Amino acid sequence: MAYAPGTAQIPVLILKEDVRRERGKRALHANISAARAIAEIVRSTLGPRGMNKMIVDTLGDIVITNDGATILDELDVAHPAAKLMVQASKAQDNIAGDGTTSAAVLAGALLSQAEKLLDEGIHPILIVNAFKRALEKAKEFLETKLTKTIDIKKDVKLLKRVAISALNSKLPPEVREYFADLAYKAATIVYDEERNYLDMDLISIIQKEGKSLTDSECVAGVVIDKQVVHPEMPKIKRNARIALINQNIEVEKADVTSNVTLRGIEALETLKKKEKEEIEKMVKKLIDLGVDVVFCQRGISDLAQDIMAKNGIMAARRVRRSDMLLLSRATGAKIVNNIEDLTEEDIGFAGIVEQKKVGEDKMIYVRECKNPRAATIVIRGASKHVTDEAERAIKDAIHVLKDVLEDKKVCPGAGATEVALHLMLKDWADKDPSLSGKEKLVIKAYADALLEVPRALIENMGGDIIELEAELLKKNRLEGGEVGIWGFDASEGKVVNIWEAGLIDPLRVKKYVLSTATEAAITILRIDDVIASKPKKEEKEKKKEEEETSESSIGSSFD
Repeated sequence: MAYAPGTAQIPVLILKEDVRRERGKRALHANISAARAIAEIVRSTLGPRGMNKMIVDTLGDIVITNDGATILDELDVAHPAAKLMVQASKAQDNIAGDGTTSAAVLAGALLSQAEKLLDEGIHPILIVNAFKRALEKAKEFLETKLTKTIDIKKDVKLLKRVAISALNSKLPPEVREYFADLAYKAATIVYDEERNYLDMDLISIIQKEGKSLTDSECVAGVVIDKQVVHPEMPKIKRNARIALINQNIEVEKADVTSNVTLRGIEALETLKKKEKEEIEKMVKKLIDLGVDVVFCQRGISDLAQDIMAKNGIMAARRVRRSDMLLLSRATGAKIVNNIEDLTEEDIGFAGIVEQKKVGEDKMIYVRECKNPRAATIVIRGASKHVTDEAERAIKDAIHVLKDVLEDKKVCPGAGATEVALHLMLKDWADKDPSLSGKEKLVIKAYADALLEVPRALIENMGGDIIELEAELLKKNRLEGGEVGIWGFDASEGKVVNIWEAGLIDPLRVKKYVLSTATEAAITILRIDDVIASKPKKEEKEKKKEEEETSESSIGSSFD
């Protein structure tokens, strides 16, 4: 229902009666409640003492994790405001690789503070504008007062501590350092110092059930989860010339079913002879070019396998497209769609290509490649749930190392940054004469929301929030240069000097946590009307088909 202007408030019906609509404060409070519900779901997973979540889908498949990005990705969220929170957390994960849980917790805290301000009569736009100013000032303080620049060649221990911080909440304490070493090795292998860029696509991760997490390994090169196709083929080749083929090394079968009539044995023999000649021609091309190893994306016939084996060629078939692309980048080989077009320029190189047994399976290791910037991490573990969580953990660790290697900047972790920014923003709000009374109130509310991150860390390990928060605020004093030095070590359950304890985070992660959380809160605060839109054309057609099917089934039942 709406009113037409200049018509003495005559009601005009614009939307259909069955359209759902929420307006004003009711819509705003509903959206805030939904967003806060998302924050509450992941809040208990924050920190090294965080709890796990078990997510069961409609088929009964189970995911056990405390990775915020995975939890939110697996949730089947219906409320639009909750979906905004999920999208914001995904953006955080894509950009920084970590901090999704912190971003969700902070966004929820900002909305809680905003709800109190709304109840006090402060307009949403004033809150939004003050939040924006607080964000810019917080980022300024973060970069100028709390950030340290590191030497990535000298500060190796510091880099590994960054990786350990990312692994803290996801892996058992006894394997964190081991996995931090794996992540560091993989990251430094693929990091291009000249371009100052770490390409995550150059790192492949393979899971193999069996043994323990500490039996995982990082290989400087590419590992293919395939085995040599013929038992007589060599299992190791040194100084290998490599061909990547995206073609069946066998007689191509027709796309459609067809019948061929052969008159007599001679015709059949002639056909077989031609097929044999065609395969021999393809393999001869490989032999003439001196190819030692063939990775084929499609099939290899028995005849082709026999000829290759006799000529000392090592081959693997049905190799995944992603592995072919990685092999191409690592060895310098070009993927060829037709063997006849294969030339010397298409051949790649690797120092060692070797088949090794891993658990019950065999895999092919390609090392000492032409382009050394390729790495594979083989994760071992007792079960699929263990290896899945380990893969998620090491991906986060590699991503935060990427952040530090590219930016070369770190900042306090363990809640120290949030406590420091809380104090700095309050001090700025008190001293800046350009701020109005209401703006000061909102900025202080923003500062209070920042404390929700260290509170969650304390709460998740069963600590006394009032006592430990007071200690954090007391030690991180603005006077004397102690601000941003003291954080809460959730593993030990006490307030520590974060630089001495090595509890640090990449600047990129912290900066995007602030931006992502604030922008998510602002987006929700600017919504004052929620209207259920009409169904899309495809949905309408589907509904119509269902109704017609239902009617026809009813009709047939009467017949």
